[in-house]
Amino acid sequence: MSDSDSGIEAKRPPMVYDDHEGAKEAAHAPLDPADSRKLRWAFRKIDACLLFIVFLSNVLNSMDRANLGLSKVAGLEADTGMSGSDFNVVASIMYPTYLVFMLPSNLALRRFGARFWLSLITVVWGIINMCMAFAKNRTDLILCRLFLGAAESGATPGALMLITLWYPREMVTSRVALFYSAFPAGAIIGGPIASGIMKISNPRFNHWEWIFFIEGLVTAGFGLVMFALLSDYPERSWCLNGKEKTLVKQRMEADQVDGGHRRVNNKKLIKNACDPLIYAQALILFCANFGVNTILTFAAIIVKEMGYSPGASQAMQAAPGICGFIGILLSRYYPRWLGNHYRSSLFCSLWLLIASVILLATTNNGARIFALCILSFGAFGNVAMGPGWLMSNVGGPTRSAFAGAMNVICGGLGGLCTSYIYRNKDAPQYLFGHGMNLFAALLCVVTATIAHFIIGHRNKRKEERPLDISGLSDDEIIDLENEHPSFRYVK
Repeated sequence: MSDSDSGIEAKRPPMVYDDHEGAKEAAHAPLDPADSRKLRWAFRKIDACLLFIVFLSNVLNSMDRANLGLSKVAGLEADTGMSGSDFNVVASIMYPTYLVFMLPSNLALRRFGARFWLSLITVVWGIINMCMAFAKNRTDLILCRLFLGAAESGATPGALMLITLWYPREMVTSRVALFYSAFPAGAIIGGPIASGIMKISNPRFNHWEWIFFIEGLVTAGFGLVMFALLSDYPERSWCLNGKEKTLVKQRMEADQVDGGHRRVNNKKLIKNACDPLIYAQALILFCANFGVNTILTFAAIIVKEMGYSPGASQAMQAAPGICGFIGILLSRYYPRWLGNHYRSSLFCSLWLLIASVILLATTNNGARIFALCILSFGAFGNVAMGPGWLMSNVGGPTRSAFAGAMNVICGGLGGLCTSYIYRNKDAPQYLFGHGMNLFAALLCVVTATIAHFIIGHRNKRKEERPLDISGLSDDEIIDLENEHPSFRYVK
C-alpha cells in the first residue's frame, strides 16, 4: 500500500468532525516517517482482520445466491413439481423482503454494532439455506426465499458502511472493489463445488438437497467465526495496538469520518433521500446487476441449454466467474488508468454492450460462452467500481447509511428484474434476456453521465461560492456532511 493509497498525503483539504480542539490539531498535524509506516501497517492489519472476514462472508453470500440456479440444473425444478415460470417466481421472491428490510437492517447495524448484527444475519441465512434442502414444493421454496431475503438484506450494505467507518475516503474505492470481488469468487468455486456435491450418493437426499444443506451449514458456522473476530470500531480492534489505534483515529478525523459514533441525523436523512446524485450513482449498480445475476443465477442454466451435461454446466460457471473476478480486481485501478470513475464506468459498460450483442447475434456455443465471460468481466467491474464511486462521495454517518442502503436496494431491484428475463419458454437462445442486458448496459452509460455532470456542477459551485461556517457551532459543522466547504466530490 503506497502513501497515496493510505491517504497519508491526501491532496484533498482535511475535514474535521470532532468536538475537541486538541483532536483537531492532531488530525491536521503531519506525520513523521515512522508514524507513516505504522499507519500503513495498521491499515494492512485492518485489511486482514476486517476486510478479509467480510470478504469471506460475501463469498458465502454469493454461493448461497447462486445455488438456486445450480440446483435447478441438478433437478430441483422437476423434483418439486415446478413448471413454466415457477422457477422465475422462486428466484425473484426473495427480493421484496430483501428490499423492504434493507434500510432497517442497516440502521439496526448502527444500533447493535457490526460484530453482533452481521454475525447474526449470517447464521440466520445459513440456517434458512439448510431448510431449503427439505422443501417439497414451490410453496416451501417461496417461504424459504422470503425469509432468506430478509436475512440477507443487511449483509452487503452493512459491510459497505463498515468499510467507510474503518477506512479514509481515498481507500474506500479499492476496499469496496476487493469486497465485491467476493461475488465472482463465489461463482468460481460455487459451480465446481456443486458439481462435486452431486457426486454424493445417498438415496435419502437428492443432489440439489445436498447443495443447499452443505453450503448452508458452512455459512451458519462462519457466522459464529465472524462474531469471534469482528470489531465494531477501530479503537475496539483486537489486531491493532494502542499507537496504531491512535494513528487510525487521527487519520479518520482528518477525513471527516466520525468512526461511527455519531447518530444518524433524521433531517439530513430526508435531505439525502431527495439527492439525485445518490440515485444516479446507485442506478449504476442496478444496471450492472443485470449481468451479475445473469452469471450467478442463470449462467449454468444457459450453458446446460447449449447441450452440456448438468455437472459440466455447473463446473463451467467457473469460467465467467474467473473473468468477473479479474474485472473486479482491475476495477480498483480503472479510475487511475482512465482518469476518473466516469470513464471507468463507460469502459465496463462497453464490455456489457459487446457481450450482449454477441449473445444476440450467434448460436455458436464457443462464442456464447466467451460472451458470458466478457459479460461477467464488465458487469462485475461496474458493480465494484460503482458503489466505490458513490461511497467515496459520502461525508458523515447519515449519508453513509442512506447511500449504502440505496446502493444495495438498486442492486436488489436489478436482481429482481433479472429473475424474470431468462424464461423457460425462451430457451435455448434466451433472446429476451440478452436483449435486456443490452438495454441495461445502455442505461448504465446514461446514469453514469448524469452523475458525472452533477458532480462537476457541485464542485464548481463549492469553488465559486463556498459556504461560510464561521458562525456555526461544532455540532452544526459536523452535521453539514457533504455541504462542508472543504468537501469535494470524487469524479
